[in-house]
Amino acid sequence: MLEGPSSSMTEWLPFLHPVWQIVGIAFGFMALREGLGLRRERRTQAREVVQSARRMRHARLGKCSLWIIGSGYFLGIGELFFIRDEPILRSAHFYFATIALALFCWGALYGVAMLRDTRSHAQRRDLHGFLLPLALLMMVGVGLLGLTLLP
Repeated sequence: MLEGPSSSMTEWLPFLHPVWQIVGIAFGFMALREGLGLRRERRTQAREVVQSARRMRHARLGKCSLWIIGSGYFLGIGELFFIRDEPILRSAHFYFATIALALFCWGALYGVAMLRDTRSHAQRRDLHGFLLPLALLMMVGVGLLGLTLLP
């Protein structure tokens, strides 16, 4: 480790990535809760005004989650490469995180398409509702894999 004032920073910096990802995953689960509420309201034919407000809240939480998780992915790579001077490709954490992020982005693209398009989105909704919870659950597993990498 380094000596001087920056030594304390190098001690806590490896924990920034996991904490940041936990926040992103928490936002993702809040968006999931809103999405499940949308599904319930759609099945019970709730008023459009209520559904519109929930849809915007779901989209806002989902966007926050996507940006936090995406930036946290690159933060983790940067920490390994620049701070800890370790090989990036040495663990299953990297590979499964890449797959989970790809699934997350793929599902988010369906969500963005539904926000922009006013036509029927039954197929997009099904894929969106399958890919994003799958990615979130996979991210929890990836986080557990990452525990072995902590100093």
